[in-house]
Amino acid sequence: MPGSILRTAFERVAPHISNLDGVRELVDELEKIDSLDSIIRELEARMEEAEVTFRTDIRILINECRHLKR
Repeated sequence: MPGSILRTAFERVAPHISNLDGVRELVDELEKIDSLDSIIRELEARMEEAEVTFRTDIRILINECRHLKR
């Protein structure tokens, strides 16, 4: 279920993402995690080492995940 929320979030924000391939690879990797909170924590950790545009893309994805979680 958390992986499907991540996938849905990605599909919704894809038109607003600059680094579509990079975010798609990240989603493919992280959708196997069984907790949405763990997915969000991992995305936040990846933001720290990412360049600014990719960091923004990840932030957009995190926000959509949180929105769908409610």
